[in-house]
Amino acid sequence: MHHFLITCAFIFASFFIAKSGVPSTYTHHSPAFHAFDVDSGISHLSVADFAQDKHGFLWIASQSGVDRFDGYTFKYFGKWKEDKSTGLPTLTALQVESSQDGQYIWIGGFSGLSRINVDTETFDHFSLPSSDSFSTTPINRIKRTSDGTLWFVAERGLYQYSESIDGISYVASLPSSTSTLTDLALVGNTVYVSTTSGLYKLDTIKKKLQFVGFKGANLTRIVTMNKKKFTLGTTDYGICFIETNKIPTSLQNACISEKHGLTANYVNDILLHSTGEIWVATEKGVNAISSSLQSTVNVSLSEKNKLSERISRLYRTDSNLIVVGTKDNGFLIGNPLTSNFNSRDIEDGRIISSLSSTGGAEVWLTAENGLWLYDTESQKIKGPFNTSGFDDEEKGEARLLSVFYDKLTQDVWVSTRTGLAKLNKKEQKLDIVALEGKSGYTLSVDDEGDIWYGGYSDGVFIYRPSEDRVVRQWPLSLTTRILLNSRNKAWLSTVTGLFFADKKTGDLIDVGDYTDAFDDQTVVTWISESRRGGFWIGTQSQGLFFLSIEGEDFNTLKVTQIKPESRISDISIGAIVEDEDYSLWISTIEGIAYLSPDLSKFSYFGTEHGASSMGYYIGAVATTPSNTILFGGSQGITEFQPADIFSSPWQPNVRITSVEIISKDESNGSMTQRFVDVTKPITLSPNDISFSIEFASLDFINADEIRYAYKLADFESNWRYSSHKKRVATYTNLDPGYYRFTVKAINKDNEWSSEQAQLEITIIPPWYDEPMWRGILLLCILSIAFFFVWMRIASLKSRSVELALKVDEKTKDLEAVVEKLTLISTQDALTGLKNRRYFTERAQEAWQAYKRHNHIFSLLIVDIDFFKRINDEFGHLVGDAVLTQIASLLTDNLREGDIIARWGGEEFLVLLPSLNNQEAYWVAEKLRKKIADTPLSAPPHVIDSTITCGVADIRGFHSVEACIHAVDKKLYKGKASGRNAVIQ
Repeated sequence: MHHFLITCAFIFASFFIAKSGVPSTYTHHSPAFHAFDVDSGISHLSVADFAQDKHGFLWIASQSGVDRFDGYTFKYFGKWKEDKSTGLPTLTALQVESSQDGQYIWIGGFSGLSRINVDTETFDHFSLPSSDSFSTTPINRIKRTSDGTLWFVAERGLYQYSESIDGISYVASLPSSTSTLTDLALVGNTVYVSTTSGLYKLDTIKKKLQFVGFKGANLTRIVTMNKKKFTLGTTDYGICFIETNKIPTSLQNACISEKHGLTANYVNDILLHSTGEIWVATEKGVNAISSSLQSTVNVSLSEKNKLSERISRLYRTDSNLIVVGTKDNGFLIGNPLTSNFNSRDIEDGRIISSLSSTGGAEVWLTAENGLWLYDTESQKIKGPFNTSGFDDEEKGEARLLSVFYDKLTQDVWVSTRTGLAKLNKKEQKLDIVALEGKSGYTLSVDDEGDIWYGGYSDGVFIYRPSEDRVVRQWPLSLTTRILLNSRNKAWLSTVTGLFFADKKTGDLIDVGDYTDAFDDQTVVTWISESRRGGFWIGTQSQGLFFLSIEGEDFNTLKVTQIKPESRISDISIGAIVEDEDYSLWISTIEGIAYLSPDLSKFSYFGTEHGASSMGYYIGAVATTPSNTILFGGSQGITEFQPADIFSSPWQPNVRITSVEIISKDESNGSMTQRFVDVTKPITLSPNDISFSIEFASLDFINADEIRYAYKLADFESNWRYSSHKKRVATYTNLDPGYYRFTVKAINKDNEWSSEQAQLEITIIPPWYDEPMWRGILLLCILSIAFFFVWMRIASLKSRSVELALKVDEKTKDLEAVVEKLTLISTQDALTGLKNRRYFTERAQEAWQAYKRHNHIFSLLIVDIDFFKRINDEFGHLVGDAVLTQIASLLTDNLREGDIIARWGGEEFLVLLPSLNNQEAYWVAEKLRKKIADTPLSAPPHVIDSTITCGVADIRGFHSVEACIHAVDKKLYKGKASGRNAVIQ
């Protein structure tokens, strides 16, 4: 089917490109890309290529070598030192490609071609069969074609891997000495080669490259589309589409270029996605071209920086993720198959507090910079409309809080911090018309034209515009939503429960009097009528409910909690929309949740799908007749149509990434550690006293949301659970025998991975514990006892004392071993400080003390300013010396009870017990001045260094992680403001 679509596309491609000018638009949802840079752990920001091995690990080529990525950590492989099997001949890696079975990763650089066994992590190195020295021949391209052949492009030469000789064979070379080969592709049975001076094909019989066409054209990429068609990347014409039996004389009429919507004519890479789209990386961005070739859109990689420029590589993983490499900003990963939500700002107004539909395609919304009218079809925006005196200084106050469009009168009403406002259409501004000084959170208009105004703290008012007076008021706390139930009545959701109000009589019914589901501690955020005949109720961290009632007889009221065991019961609900299929779309503080029509399955959509990472506001929702749903939040609006949303099956590979074994030398008591091949069963000797197994689920986008369950069969019967931060299982002093370690993953939708990782473990008993030797020993003891009874009695008394001494000695040895193991597992090897694991445990203890006894503590994050510059200018040895000395200075200037740990790279995290925010700030200032005033010795250099600190105490945060996140943001604020600073 895919080939048929492409074939049809080429029939019309030439006509389209020549006649239509700019391609038409088509529905394309850019994936929300996750960026990875040196702060994430990659060795270098300049990324050149990607590959995946048989385990699913991602390999990245860069100027510093290669990295292996498991979704959490990067394992770096650089230049060899003494043993050539441990690394590369030079640092820079230009290309990586996997073998057909994924067992090996081939690596090409400026002066070398190497291959790493992904299981043993050992390198082999290969030479090109050429009269020239291999060290001067850079590898421009490594590519495995569809027939399994592995090709190498090196300047003018074309080579391939020969499995029979396990070596490289020469194939052909480019006749022109002024041109170089850039890429190759197998199209049908013919190998076509792109060069800097035109297109060639390989004559397999004569072993020569024959010129095909496009003389003088600089071709950067060639990609096979089907057996008769391929596409070319160029430096001057953009991306060109060629049929093997209709090769044009010129490229100009066969290409999509800047004038057709391409971001630039210089194409760096081309990728065919499983969706049929053609992704193109240019010098100025990334484009997605429809399978029909009749439309192209610019793919947004990042809103915050220029990651959309200087793209070096496009790669598609086994699970259809798109990986984008950049020349100086690391790489990004996104999933086009799940990006069906469209999130955007409104004219630089990110905070969208309320929306109201006009009944058509237009939606009124309030932002921090005014009232706007947004057309969901044309994407046009009108506004802003503001109250009189709404100047620049007041914009940060977000004065406009809620909007309601009265479809009957076509009036626009707005609740503000200073009263009820109405849009003056003639003057295009908002006039405060009533309730001055009363801050309003929500509002609605009933059939009689009366305004129901829910205040922050003054209660709910009913204002009658025709009489310009308040006709009713109920003294309620902050009202989050007003749902009109009939002409004179309404449901009122508040932060202290749910109520039912009668405008005519003034009666107010507390729903909590008729159900145990709600009380005065329940924050009810939402109520809406269900097409099922009841009402949907949303709360803050107490769950989702369905309320049914017969008429207005509250004695028949029944409240049922929906999916109480799900994550929806632990987060705040902003709004609930029931679509035509009876499905629920729920905005939350973490993204958008979906509940199937039978109320059995929840799905969650976050940043990877295009939803907001910061969540959505209470009541900020609107729908249109075309079934478009809009949610508002602190990052703008998110709009989507339910029919466009789907969830991809979650089937990540779960892998054991490393096994570390700790052994004890009985002769001298020393401890050693070693890592073993994780793909084979492991056997432990009696001297191996402990082992640790690290694991990961290869979900490169949602890795931080995954939890794990693991178990060692024949040792423990129940599963142990851990978060993504603790992906290590450690076992010590197990009895001899056979064990099986199993680990599985669970995502945020509570779906277990279908794949489990397992490892067989055999622990060999000591020789004296074998059955035969035990029998011989027992026989000897009995024989001695029979013949020497009286000697045995005496020796037993003596041996009893001796055994007691030995037991005491062994116990002390074991305690020493455990103490040493604990030190190893909690200490940073370079600086001698505690590591993240130790700090996290102590921080959790401090958190528990804070929750139970209100024992306050503060956190500091310390970052060495311009540390990368020190490494680049003086080398990593000097950098290590600077790290070590600063760690020592920090430790010496802290209290004995303070806890400092190396958090990662050049960052340190400090826990200050009993200190509040201001006291912690004084400590941080002391540290900053001490570092700034102390020259650091790194012979032959003396380094002057400074630090930047972020400071916060635990008060006001719901977890240690939240506090760390806040401190980290303050640290980056300090760095942005010039460094050598303390930000509290």
